[in-house]
Amino acid sequence: MKKKIIFGFIATVIIVLLLFAIGCKKQPRCGCGKDVIFTLNDTPVKIQYNESTKTIIFNTISNPLATYYFCNPMQWMDSIKKLNTNEYILVSGDAFYECNYLYQSSNYYYQLPPVYQIIVTSIREDNYGK
Repeated sequence: MKKKIIFGFIATVIIVLLLFAIGCKKQPRCGCGKDVIFTLNDTPVKIQYNESTKTIIFNTISNPLATYYFCNPMQWMDSIKKLNTNEYILVSGDAFYECNYLYQSSNYYYQLPPVYQIIVTSIREDNYGK
């Protein structure tokens, strides 16, 4: 009887120690200003904006399936209207998971195209080759 109790205690201690050694993976938080996933630095993008809905979105050249939504569109709306949005624009800023994408991607077996939110810190024309 004592051997079973001691064996159970040792097994429990080993399992608890393994859990602490492996650790728990932190789940990413979504939305503007939560957990920065990566930073874009003068990344060439194609921008689309809608003044009536006050939204600005873009796709990068390196990953055209990924969609980025501006966290701060009104701050940049006037600047974007002055730029030629038919040309590539260079964008910098911190990217975050978009909440609906994060929730939906956990419910699907196949990979959804990524959707991010970004706090833009700079926008400028791409003068490469001009």
